[in-house]
Amino acid sequence: MTRWIVFAAILLASRSYAQSTAPRPAFEMASVKPSANCESGGRAPDVSPGRFDVPCTTLRIFIRLAYSAFVGANLNSRRIEVVGGPRWMDSDRYDISAKAEGGASAAQMAPMLQALLEDRFQVKVHMGSQDSPVYALTVAKGNPNLRPSKEGSCTPIDLTNLTRLPLKPGEPAPRYCGLAGVKRNGETLMPDWYGVTMAEFAGRWLPLYVMDRPIIDNTGLTGQFDIHLEFVRGSAPQGPMLLNGQPSPDLQAPPADSTGSSIFKALETQLGLKLSPTKAPLDVIIVDQAEKPSEN
Repeated sequence: MTRWIVFAAILLASRSYAQSTAPRPAFEMASVKPSANCESGGRAPDVSPGRFDVPCTTLRIFIRLAYSAFVGANLNSRRIEVVGGPRWMDSDRYDISAKAEGGASAAQMAPMLQALLEDRFQVKVHMGSQDSPVYALTVAKGNPNLRPSKEGSCTPIDLTNLTRLPLKPGEPAPRYCGLAGVKRNGETLMPDWYGVTMAEFAGRWLPLYVMDRPIIDNTGLTGQFDIHLEFVRGSAPQGPMLLNGQPSPDLQAPPADSTGSSIFKALETQLGLKLSPTKAPLDVIIVDQAEKPSEN
């Protein structure tokens, strides 16, 4: 479970990118195969020192991982959308298993993954900007009901080693800064974030539950917070999903929810925050070319 959570954090992070012709490091060994039996669950992704093993994943997601997941050795606070490219980029799934010399970290393997995608999938991308439908996260009114994170309340993520030793009997799972642990009570989801910034909360985590458009942080709040939220996921408007990497252009407000159980109502009543539909210019990675992969 920990690997899936950290992998989700990597997947949702982003940075600006411009493709370069400068030489980049390459994996020592790499295998690219069409995925089989993705619906049966399969193995968890393993991104550990010198090891990149990610199954059942679309090319669009691999592009996001390769070109937009890191700022130097760190995760950024939000993901960047990958737009354009052929339709099979969202339907065909692949297993990529690769080995890097010297115990390279996840961030150090990003340019290696770029080189692999450009070799096997003939990927070509460039950075652009487009005026996009978004939700803006703002302070609803007065003082928000947010608890500043206390020193030591969470464990910083070590991107040089995303594996974790098995817990000893009775040992609690660590609380990673900027990540969430989620409990469920029937239809109610109860995520807890520790040491999370508003930029991370808006750009990295809320899009897991409000999926019809990106979310930008307009709260003006600084620092790190420990956040608890309770809502019914099914009551949140899901809207049209991304089609070929392009967000839906509609800007209708979310439907009214008299029960107060949607994530929109929960943000306002529990945290004093608000999501409002608007438009904003967003950086995007534009796919100029992609072909189905060559044989290993």
